[in-house]
Amino acid sequence: MSCLKLKKWFSINVLLLFLLVSFILISVSVGSERIDIFDAIRNSNLRDSAILFSSRLPRTLLAAIVGIALASCGSAFQALLRNPLADPFILGVSGGAALGSVLAVGFHLSFTGISIASFFTALISIFLIFSIAKTKGRLPSHTLLLTGVIFNAFCFALILFVNSILTMEQAYQIVFLLIGNLEPTDYTTILLAAFFVLSGFIILVALAQKINILSLGDETAGHLGVDSNRLRIYIFFASSLMVGVAVATSGLIGFIGLFVPHIARFIFGSDHRFVIPASGLIGAMFLVASDTIGRTFLMNTNYQTELPVGVITALVGAPFFVVLLKRQQKAL
Repeated sequence: MSCLKLKKWFSINVLLLFLLVSFILISVSVGSERIDIFDAIRNSNLRDSAILFSSRLPRTLLAAIVGIALASCGSAFQALLRNPLADPFILGVSGGAALGSVLAVGFHLSFTGISIASFFTALISIFLIFSIAKTKGRLPSHTLLLTGVIFNAFCFALILFVNSILTMEQAYQIVFLLIGNLEPTDYTTILLAAFFVLSGFIILVALAQKINILSLGDETAGHLGVDSNRLRIYIFFASSLMVGVAVATSGLIGFIGLFVPHIARFIFGSDHRFVIPASGLIGAMFLVASDTIGRTFLMNTNYQTELPVGVITALVGAPFFVVLLKRQQKAL
């Protein structure tokens, strides 16, 4: 990367990090109970401090971590498949990760155990879906999407079967897993999730230049010294790690990996050295904002309830998916 582009890269990401911190500060300030952040930080005995550090901050940090994971994976999948409709949720990878999480819940595993199970089932799902959808060395968009839909349906059937034989407490946990929801959690879990997600995120950012070359096609990439198969394995590994952790902590949150990378490309161009980190940070901002809306929108009404964050992302992402699908059909 040239000196000029390196300076631009740092400037863009520092700006996005600043915006993300601003989103987080606004999010933890908003809720059914108004709090003063500075008083909460200065005086640990205040009610505001308990609300901030026990409820809002861990939930908001988790939203940022999951947003980074899903959006950056979406940008990598879209580049890898050269398909604007690629997304961990739509392709069925999240469904596979959810199945692993449900099985881990059934065996009473810890968060680390659930994350590992989600990672391996997500990785297996990726290879299985791609091998089924591949036709004469190609991955047609409609075949890949249909395979993802069928695979998701199969995973959900298995999840419902497991759900029917578990205890009520475990069944309740699985319901929240399926609808996509963020809940306050302990900081140990957040640190573990951040470690796994940032590890995968760094791998994708480090591979961004090779992903640019792979976007030109396997043959061209081979001539330029890029081993396409090895690169795909690295991307699959990093993406499975992030999707597995995201599903283990927040359940099935869809469509972030679909439309956020398109926003990043619209703003920053097609260079994945900019698109992948920008997608992750914009995805974090979007999920933080979505969760803030979900937990505050109905709190001051007669309903007095919270909307699962998966509802907000689906309301935004589903129409976007239809628009993209129509555009791709016209291009054929």
